[in-house]
Amino acid sequence: MTEPSVANLYERRRPSFLVTAAVITILSVAIARLPDSFVNTLERNRFLDNSSAGWAYRLLALFAIVQGLYGGFYVLRIDHVKRSRVEDPKVAAMTRMQVITSLSRNAAGMIALTFIYGLAAFGVTGERGGFWLFPFLCLLQGAWYFREIGAVARWLGFQPDTAIEVVPEAVWKREPPDYSPPIARSLSVIEVRLPGDEVTETAG
Repeated sequence: MTEPSVANLYERRRPSFLVTAAVITILSVAIARLPDSFVNTLERNRFLDNSSAGWAYRLLALFAIVQGLYGGFYVLRIDHVKRSRVEDPKVAAMTRMQVITSLSRNAAGMIALTFIYGLAAFGVTGERGGFWLFPFLCLLQGAWYFREIGAVARWLGFQPDTAIEVVPEAVWKREPPDYSPPIARSLSVIEVRLPGDEVTETAG
């Protein structure tokens, strides 16, 4: 089986990002096309007053920014992937293509979560203008994450396909110096003394 090249690893990033971008684009266009009368009704009937709605919006924006920074500065970094391949047996057993696929799906999930925060902000405040901050964050997040996964793919291109060392069964390995065969471990030394003879040792 041919091992994937760096170009193949690059291509592996695309599906998750494209699906997430398509969903976010469709929903954003749908919100943009909502009638003004509906948006005004939603804003008038919100269950929070102006001050509380403002604070809820700020908190949702803060959550979106914090989880975006966490993904970019920790989850998708080469150091984190390298450490996971050493310390986590499940990650160590994954091929390079599987690692890139997993990272891409996690990145797409975090981008989708940012957009969900935007939908929640729109539902809480009823203000369509404030909603557009979140698709903008998704755009920045997607470009950043795509670049970080590309750096990981470039690094993986020079690594073994898995982090588990596989020793072929047909390869003979020499026994250590202190090795004792199992049959010899059950034997004990018996001393036999005969008149006029020196002490002899036999195994039995």
